[in-house]
Amino acid sequence: MSPTPITRRHALGALVGASIFPLLRPSLRAANAEPRLRLAFFGVGGRGRSNLQNLHGHEVVAFADVDDERAAEGYSLHPGVPRYRDFRRLLDRHATGIDGVVISTPDHLHLPMALAAIQAGKHVYLEKPLAPTIVECRALARAAQAAKVVTQLGVQGHGLEALRVLREWIDADAAGRITEVVLWSDRMKPKEFVRAETVPTGGPAPASLDWDLWLGSRRARPYDARYAPSRWRNWYEFGAGALTDIGVHMFDALTFALDLGVPELVTAGGEPPTPHTAPAWTRVEWSFGGTAKHGPLKVTWIGGWRDGVMVKPDAVPQLPAEVLARTDNGMAFVGTEGTLFIPDLRASARPRIYPETREREFLASPPARTLPRPKGGHHQDWVDAVIANRPAGAPFGYGALLTERVLLGSLAQRTGRAVRWQPETMRCLDNPAAEALLRPTVRPGWAGAE
Repeated sequence: MSPTPITRRHALGALVGASIFPLLRPSLRAANAEPRLRLAFFGVGGRGRSNLQNLHGHEVVAFADVDDERAAEGYSLHPGVPRYRDFRRLLDRHATGIDGVVISTPDHLHLPMALAAIQAGKHVYLEKPLAPTIVECRALARAAQAAKVVTQLGVQGHGLEALRVLREWIDADAAGRITEVVLWSDRMKPKEFVRAETVPTGGPAPASLDWDLWLGSRRARPYDARYAPSRWRNWYEFGAGALTDIGVHMFDALTFALDLGVPELVTAGGEPPTPHTAPAWTRVEWSFGGTAKHGPLKVTWIGGWRDGVMVKPDAVPQLPAEVLARTDNGMAFVGTEGTLFIPDLRASARPRIYPETREREFLASPPARTLPRPKGGHHQDWVDAVIANRPAGAPFGYGALLTERVLLGSLAQRTGRAVRWQPETMRCLDNPAAEALLRPTVRPGWAGAE
């Protein structure tokens, strides 16, 4: 099989552009046409199929997926594209034929895949979270910076206008000074949840799945349907539960809107986890010190399911009870004069202000726009950044800090002890159990985070 062909107009545009834009790769130069990237996709099912659609119109050069059945629909949309199970073989075979890599795999594969792509000089779009451990997150941020490639973490809300509105309204004191943020989510739903006190004994993997490659850098273990294809997220070896799934989206909004720094203290409660799996429901609190613009801030995550019932906050200041009752994923920015509320896991629509009298007063004279609006969404921002040779909106440096804040909550959750994080030294004061979880155990022969 051969890559999707380059059109005649595309090829002519590349030749014409070569003398005008010498810094661009040939596939990015076009005359009278939108520039196209040459892309490889690691992970073709699930989010990979969605990313294929979001990047429609670009040149699909090659696929890498360990599960032929899960990837089948994506493959069917591009029948002439070469398919590999091992992403390393893809990079070897197409090293000079791709501009970027789109990674849509379980979290534990993010480090080896993204690191290999970066070291090959490829731009990378990577689904969130950046990685399931802090050491891996930092390693990817360092590698991307050193290689000077354009990276984008898949926090799609970062490319929406509503996120800019949220920041402008907070800056304009729409709810007064923000003192608390309350987050809740219905993930992970009971049908997706796995709880295990021990590692399953397992059995043979389906013929369509390369189980050894699915494990990647993680420790060998027998296949079990409670891992793959779709229930891996609640295992600490492969993900970190709902908190680092949806929490990264929500902390993107918080970080952008409030300039979050390093939390002074992180605590967790709720159902205890097992050594292997995250709990069904949890409550996590991050305490942040004051900044030049904002005073001390408490962020609370309450989410999951208990006895078949979704766990939510009992109440949120100024938020009507009926609004809380009908919202499965919410972000409430509680201020001294009111509450800014977004009924979603990302800032997909402009916030509401409660009480409603406060909203009417504020909107009678809304603040001026102070932030530029994104054009074309999160995927297009990455494409535009590659073409312009500029940073994307959520590069790995930003993504590492964002994911690290959320992972501190996971450390408090897993150890059952408070986390007092020292980012410069990577120490968790008085919590050696948390420090032991900063990096994963890596199988011989696989890239690790140094």
